Amino acid sequence: MTEELERDFREFVERAAGTGASLEPLSGDGSTRRIFRVRGARSRLVAVLNPLPRERSHPDENESFLAIRSYLQARRIRVPACHAADPNRGFFLLEDLGDLRLYDRARTEGWGGRSGPDSVLSAYRTAVRTLVRMQEPRPPWFPAAAVGNPPYTESFVLEAEARYFHVELVCGLAGFDDPFPAIETECIRLAREALGGGGGSGIAPVFLHRDYQSRNLMLVGPALAVIDFQGGRLGPSEYDLASLLYDPYVAMPEMERRKLIALYTSEAAQAGIRSIPSTPTAEWERRFLANAANRLMQALGAFAKLGGRLGRPGFREHVPQGLAHLHAVLRRIGECPRLLRLVDRLQENEKRLRPPSAERP
Repeated sequence: MTEELERDFREFVERAAGTGASLEPLSGDGSTRRIFRVRGARSRLVAVLNPLPRERSHPDENESFLAIRSYLQARRIRVPACHAADPNRGFFLLEDLGDLRLYDRARTEGWGGRSGPDSVLSAYRTAVRTLVRMQEPRPPWFPAAAVGNPPYTESFVLEAEARYFHVELVCGLAGFDDPFPAIETECIRLAREALGGGGGSGIAPVFLHRDYQSRNLMLVGPALAVIDFQGGRLGPSEYDLASLLYDPYVAMPEMERRKLIALYTSEAAQAGIRSIPSTPTAEWERRFLANAANRLMQALGAFAKLGGRLGRPGFREHVPQGLAHLHAVLRRIGECPRLLRLVDRLQENEKRLRPPSAERP
């Protein structure tokens, strides 16, 4: 941060939060954003700094964040209130939602719950119902023209998920020299299946958060709030469900996963979301599992890039759980033998994928 940018940012915070407000750095996510808890303010606030290059195209990430926040709020989704924003300079003053994430509850209480029966499962049910409200076909409609994220297409899946996994994890962190064409045909099949091809009847796209997992869901009293939604776009309804239920941060028992799948299909069908049966069918399961595989490849690529190449803490240690999920999903799909063998080899080399002196999560 340059001195001029720092001065302008602090002046922005003080104008909105009050003179004397101070900034306490918080650990960030996988982005380049810098996040601060504001001390001495009139209310609980966090300040976000996300300057972007001058030559960027519009709508940019900051403009997308504001557009998606307004969309979700209009759909009765709990999101951080925005107290002040200067998207051109990347300055934001947002509501502080606290520190308790769905991830924290799942990790500390476990399945069965120490604070009461099924407390973790109850929080996940709320997350599933929130997802249905995000997706149901009713006004307000997703403002695609106000959001700069590329559409979720077959070519996007191949580049941003399958090839990302191959470049960052397979060739990068693991150091394998396997060429991408060896698995490309199977990755194409997964991309088409996820988007309603491969014998499916096609799908109507819905709002896609694209990072709907336990670290991006805040528990605020009895409510659940959604954060880190700036990557939202239109896409398949099963993707965010797969992101939540095959989350590499959480080892969810299969019994609980099946309960949550049944809850989703029942309520999504009732809400009128197209192509969702009231109970899971074989066709829907294939589409769900293909989305899970694509999502897991994206997450594993991100863990390898952020935790390996960029050396950020808090990512590499989740690679083994992500690989275990991907292995289980591919076994259930049963039509990707080369990709499954590659995951087997990655798991055999698990020690080199973990950070030095890492404890099991």
